[in-house]
Amino acid sequence: MNVIGIAASPRKNGNSQKLVEYILAGAEENGADTELICLSDRTIGPCLACDRCKNGSTTCVQQDGMTEIYEKIQKADAIVFGSPVYFGRLNAQSYLMLDRLYALIGTDCLSGKKISLVLTCRGSGEETILPINAYLKMIAGFFGCSDGGLVWQNQLDAITDLEKFPEKIAEAKEFGRNLSA
Repeated sequence: MNVIGIAASPRKNGNSQKLVEYILAGAEENGADTELICLSDRTIGPCLACDRCKNGSTTCVQQDGMTEIYEKIQKADAIVFGSPVYFGRLNAQSYLMLDRLYALIGTDCLSGKKISLVLTCRGSGEETILPINAYLKMIAGFFGCSDGGLVWQNQLDAITDLEKFPEKIAEAKEFGRNLSA
């Protein structure tokens, strides 16, 4: 099994990235091959709405940080997508990547893959997290992906705050083991 983690936080080694890493560690314990992709390491432009990906080309015309991501997610069996929550929504880096997935609509290259969501936030609760999860499930449905589940934690502000929640770290590792079973 090949599990790809995508961390959308602009903050290196931030809480959402760490939570994705713990899930990947659990998957590795179960024998999965894993890789972490940090969107902050890539330059990703917005969708140009040129529709060339729908009119004779099967790929996006932009050759940027998404090019490698397209290749990696198509080879993955499961994708773990992690984002911090800003003002009750995903962060800007998340939307750049998600909008660029438009190039893959109409193909079956993501069909059947498990998509899991990791969210971290400061003070939000389920009233904020669950609609974001529903939104990502809708997007996953466009591609025929299955719901791999949700892991989230609030009360995270400082870059080291996740360490205050050892039960969440244990949950993330178990989640990864189950995801890769």
